[in-house]
Amino acid sequence: MVSEHDLDLGDGRTLHVYDTGPAAGGDGPVVLWHHGTPNVGSPPAPLFAVSERLGIRWVSYDRPAYGGSTPSPGRDLASAAGYASRVADELGIGRFAVMGHSGGGSHALACGALLPDRVRAVVGVSGPAPYGADGLDWFAGMSVSGQASLRAAVAGRAAKERHEAAAAYDPEMFTPADHDALGGDWSWFGSVVGPAVEG
Repeated sequence: MVSEHDLDLGDGRTLHVYDTGPAAGGDGPVVLWHHGTPNVGSPPAPLFAVSERLGIRWVSYDRPAYGGSTPSPGRDLASAAGYASRVADELGIGRFAVMGHSGGGSHALACGALLPDRVRAVVGVSGPAPYGADGLDWFAGMSVSGQASLRAAVAGRAAKERHEAAAAYDPEMFTPADHDALGGDWSWFGSVVGPAVEG
């Protein structure tokens, strides 16, 4: 149901692209999915049944250095708009909506802000607030392991690499309701998290 291919960016780098293909008639809405962190870009399979009924086409890509996409050292959030445009152009898509989950939420917002003539709508799901926002205790309410991981990221690449080399899975980072959801249809997350953390 999902086709995959590599998009040559022309500078020695590639993006690994996913596409559910146009619905019957080919003129249904397109949603460009921005994956969470750490995930690969495979679009959200638990939403496919309702999407098929509504004629929604899902398109996505692995962000640089995830899955099959090559790294792009120094990239910023604004680069998401350029990548989204390249993917849409290659697939012959004019206008599209964007949806971002977790760390992908800020990438979806960047597309909405920088591509106003192309992006029809922006949806962000469980994305973090901007780090360092005035009056915000950014780590409040996070699990101990979640805080440790993100504090290491704030400290820089070397600290994050050291943390991840020693860290183990912590089931207490999820609530009982989360575990219930992840044991059902949304067990799909295992298929996008595993490949993202293997390398």
